[in-house]
Amino acid sequence: MLLEKVRIPWAVAHLSKEYKVFGPVTRRSYVSFQEIPDGEGLNLEYTTTTLPPKKLFHHAETLLHYHKEDFSAPKLESDQHVLLFGVHPCDLNAIQRMDKFFSKDYIDSYYCRRRERSVIVALNCGVPDDKCFCASLGTGPDVKEGFDLLLTDLGEAYLVEVGTSKGKTMVAKLGLKNASQTHFHEKARRLREASKKFKKQIRMEGLAKQAAENPNHEAWALIGDRGGLAGCFACLSCGNCSMVCPTCYCYEVAEIPDVSLKEGIRKRELDSCQLLEYALVALGQNFRPDRRYRTRHWMTCKFGGAGGQQNTSCVGCGRCIRSCPSHIDLTEVARSLWGE
Repeated sequence: MLLEKVRIPWAVAHLSKEYKVFGPVTRRSYVSFQEIPDGEGLNLEYTTTTLPPKKLFHHAETLLHYHKEDFSAPKLESDQHVLLFGVHPCDLNAIQRMDKFFSKDYIDSYYCRRRERSVIVALNCGVPDDKCFCASLGTGPDVKEGFDLLLTDLGEAYLVEVGTSKGKTMVAKLGLKNASQTHFHEKARRLREASKKFKKQIRMEGLAKQAAENPNHEAWALIGDRGGLAGCFACLSCGNCSMVCPTCYCYEVAEIPDVSLKEGIRKRELDSCQLLEYALVALGQNFRPDRRYRTRHWMTCKFGGAGGQQNTSCVGCGRCIRSCPSHIDLTEVARSLWGE
């Protein structure tokens, strides 16, 4: 099916009758997922957003309230249906990994409830920027599964493909024109062209083992303490890389009492293994006291050798490179480990 570009705002406004629609919106020089009830401001030509769309499923929330001896848990939102419009393949891959993690051994009711009541309109990438490397990992520039609807820019219109029964229901209400084989050929051509535009690459196969077998490699000291790897400065332990990473799911749970000490809340929010306090345990022991150990742990996790293994491994979105104030480049770390 085909959706003409001039009809995008109309389609979003129509879908907003049933869903709370979020899409990429430009704010100054940045793009972020914001609510777009009427489709105005929607930017489907973006290359990346500052924060991944995971912020709508897993970010911060109150787990319970307590008052003296009484406890109560906030009710899960039961009637809010969310639609993410224009999710790129790398972010969609990351959401699929988080879906597996939060529903594998222990069901995270907060995350899973939100995902059950969400739909995703994915968008194949046409123009990757100089920090993207998803093509090396098979997570872009196109996507094969995990979407309810999939859009591909063909020029004057978007090719719309259905991935689920929810997606079929949505397009049935939009009255779209049928697509021809010519349109699918044009999609394939555009994706081939997009694949040729990537400037960064990474050799991921076997990289987790390479990192694990070289715990004292010079790369860890360069990015963690001294700086100098591919021109980078030493890590600042700011945690930016974790906050912008679409596959980092680590969180902390904190008890926050009222000043009266008679009531308070229990809250969880995203955490980062780059922060000194992350690995602090009882009696003040910290098993990752130095930045080189923390950066090594985070990189190894993104290479698929720590944390949730493939659940937290890199999807090539390039956000950690863009957001790092010390200009640490994950692909350059990989090159160093490979001896390139």
